[in-house]
Amino acid sequence: MNQPDLGRKIAELRKAKGFTQDELVEKCNISVRTLQRIEAGDVSPRSYTLKIIFAALDYDIYDSPENTSGKLDKILFIVSKWLGQLYKYLIDLFNLKTNKMKKITVLSSAVLVVGFVLFSVCTESHAQTKANVTKIIEKSNKEYIRWFNDGKIDSIMTQYRDDACLVAKGCGKSFIHDYLSSESRRYRFKELSILSISISDSIAVEKGRWVVSLYSGGDFEGEYLTEWHLSKGKWLMVNGISDSK
Repeated sequence: MNQPDLGRKIAELRKAKGFTQDELVEKCNISVRTLQRIEAGDVSPRSYTLKIIFAALDYDIYDSPENTSGKLDKILFIVSKWLGQLYKYLIDLFNLKTNKMKKITVLSSAVLVVGFVLFSVCTESHAQTKANVTKIIEKSNKEYIRWFNDGKIDSIMTQYRDDACLVAKGCGKSFIHDYLSSESRRYRFKELSILSISISDSIAVEKGRWVVSLYSGGDFEGEYLTEWHLSKGKWLMVNGISDSK
């Protein structure tokens, strides 16, 4: 979706939620001026900013008709490519006067390859469903709590990509390791719960609530946004931002 349609869509979703521009920017950690320019169609937001805005509005852009059409186009392109090659094999197969067994073997192999590609593409398009990814992230959150409370920061770092960032704090696994080590001496996690999640085939934006128990006494709570990327078959955290209440 491009500007100015994107800006109109955001404004429409914001009004449907009953949010003012000031209320929405508080949830997204962006300026009012930036949101005004996006809604007016004057600028196109960065992908990360767009994900945060849609997450705050509980809108799953990846399940929208526009994105569904793109997935179908991808599947149809791959299928048509392989069917075109299969057609060439079929034409050649009719000439069985030479290398008859070899040609039958080649054709059989081509059919198997096409079947495998169709299965793989269809499996890929359904594998990263919202329910599946939510279950994976919930499991990661439970491990995060257990490792943090046990002081196993090295184990937590396996959930982060090498270029991960804690927004407004710092980037890189070395920085995050030191930051979490320091924080683990201040409090223990009591809860990490998902409030909403937006998912595509390889990107997920999680909005959630956290509750910690301070060693100095008392509980503290707030909300967070985490961007996850599917990397080599594993969901890893790439960007995170947290806000206390």
